[in-house]
Amino acid sequence: MKSNQFTTQLIATVVLLSVSLSSFAGSCDQQHVNVLRQKAAVYNDAITTSAIKYRINPALITAIITAESCFRNDSRSHKGAGGLMQLIPATAKRFGVSDRFDPAENIDGGTRYLRWLLNRYGGSIPHAIAAYNAGEGRVDQYGAAVPFEETATYSRRVLNAYSKLASNGRNKAQAKPVLASYQQIQPAPKPAPVQKAHESWPWDEF
Repeated sequence: MKSNQFTTQLIATVVLLSVSLSSFAGSCDQQHVNVLRQKAAVYNDAITTSAIKYRINPALITAIITAESCFRNDSRSHKGAGGLMQLIPATAKRFGVSDRFDPAENIDGGTRYLRWLLNRYGGSIPHAIAAYNAGEGRVDQYGAAVPFEETATYSRRVLNAYSKLASNGRNKAQAKPVLASYQQIQPAPKPAPVQKAHESWPWDEF
């Protein structure tokens, strides 16, 4: 009898812990910019290397990690995604990642995928973020405003973290207006051809 009670209590504890961790990850973008930077510090070398390699603002890479895993490298989702940037096996394979739980490989693969999405959507950050969550097929169909609550919430979290990180925590009046741009989302532009290496992009400067 005591054994059954112990088992029941253990299961309840695990469930509560899972809910707690999920809530924590979901609210990660609400944390102060200094807290986010502190969490990211251990991965700064990998983030910076990928930012330079794929010409993406490191604040955007960090914002994706904030929303995806809250910097927990061992994070796994119920959909089979894993690691800091929550790559599913198919995406990992597609972008050359052999070990999704190696931070450097995961960040390189996730950033490479993000660059591919930015190229596809003509540099539109809201479209790329929505596609990172919902897939490019849905963004091709609906634009950045994919009609799923999960994607809408995800986009808000990424853009909120990006706004903080890109502006170094300055007030909203001074911050880069990425959230405002999200509120004015237009239908998805036609996929853009991959740009030549010498052509510049608006986010190349960081």
